[in-house]
Amino acid sequence: MSLRSSDLPVAVIGAGGAGLLAAAALRRAGVAFEVLEARDGVGGTWRYDEDGSGSACYRSLVANTSKLRMSVGRKRIPGRPWEYASHTEMLAYLEDLARDEDLLPSIRFGWTVAGARQDDGRWTLVEKEGEERAYGAVVCALPTSGRPRFAELPGRYDGEQLHSAAYRTPERFAGKDVLVVGLGTSGGEVAGDIAGTARSVQVSVRSPLWMMTRRIGGLPIDWIDNPWLARVLPWSMRRQVLAGLCKATTGGLHKYGLPRPTRRCGDDILAVSDTFPRAVRRGLVAFRPAVQSAEGRRVRFVDDTSAEVDAIVHATGFEPPTDFLPEHARPAPRSLYQGIAHTEAPNLLFVGMMEAHRALLPIADDQAAWVADVLSDRIALPGDDERRSAAARFAERRLRDFGDRREYMVDHAKYRAMLRRDRSRRGNGRRG
Repeated sequence: MSLRSSDLPVAVIGAGGAGLLAAAALRRAGVAFEVLEARDGVGGTWRYDEDGSGSACYRSLVANTSKLRMSVGRKRIPGRPWEYASHTEMLAYLEDLARDEDLLPSIRFGWTVAGARQDDGRWTLVEKEGEERAYGAVVCALPTSGRPRFAELPGRYDGEQLHSAAYRTPERFAGKDVLVVGLGTSGGEVAGDIAGTARSVQVSVRSPLWMMTRRIGGLPIDWIDNPWLARVLPWSMRRQVLAGLCKATTGGLHKYGLPRPTRRCGDDILAVSDTFPRAVRRGLVAFRPAVQSAEGRRVRFVDDTSAEVDAIVHATGFEPPTDFLPEHARPAPRSLYQGIAHTEAPNLLFVGMMEAHRALLPIADDQAAWVADVLSDRIALPGDDERRSAAARFAERRLRDFGDRREYMVDHAKYRAMLRRDRSRRGNGRRG
């Protein structure tokens, strides 16, 4: 079946990495499109702003995967392949991508999508000021981490509160007692960044995660997970390798109070940080259990201990920023065929709506190529019932491999191989 039922252009929502890759793939496939971007430039997460009103990019942010693994196709991130790109390097890389692919004339900046509706096979997107634009299909290229989620804090807290998405620099916390709630990558990086500047740093840990550093013996850890080998090795075996790397790089932190993980390694995003382990070993970080309540500036924990703190940083994750879509069209694992095409909302596709123990840009690049093949009719999709059944099976495999905490997690190597096989098998003998 053809997914695009109109001669209207395709809307690509978001000009971050996934959106630019989707737009580039559509341009190469000869599909008319327009990119809608809420901010005044491309780059998404990697575009730094001082006031904390845009992305979650902070001043010291660097990628969690090496330049070699973050690079897309033949376009390499400048510098040594074993280095980790700073946010300025990543932004420059994405800006170059937009220029090289001649995407800038097709990007409508300052256009925040506030609503969407579908009628007669076409989509109408509504801007926050009320302007409406019509499209034949929508490619939502927003990440899973777009809308900050705050921890519940019963009682009344009188100090400063912010989400880790609004964190920028440690100077803001100079001389203050700070509580970081949550210990994923964001919580670890914020705690490690402000340790030594703040008067004290405590981390409240409800669900301990597995943690690792970026390198082991000077080698980028992501180089150990060879993508060709990962296609044939079962995830259960690779899970054990990840657990061994976590133990080798951060296992010694448990003697300083870091709580031990309670779930299988790989069932959640691995917390990746270099600054946090150093701060813990220097005695600059203390650990607390989950928060129970607050009164004034005193926070009480579930073990009946308490602490006076001047500021709380909620490093408690995100929700997909897709509440502008009609309820039936919002993404859910069981309603996304191949993790991309919505089974209940025709002409709606998602690029970048996934997580992985790997760099996300190359995965989004394969998703973008698949989308371009679909919207240019190089791939003929199966019927509604078959797509629903396939989406349900895909969701069940995710649940089996990764548990129920990360609904959009994919096994990067096998997933990319599946998309490429699909393009080859279902296409007309051509690759986009």
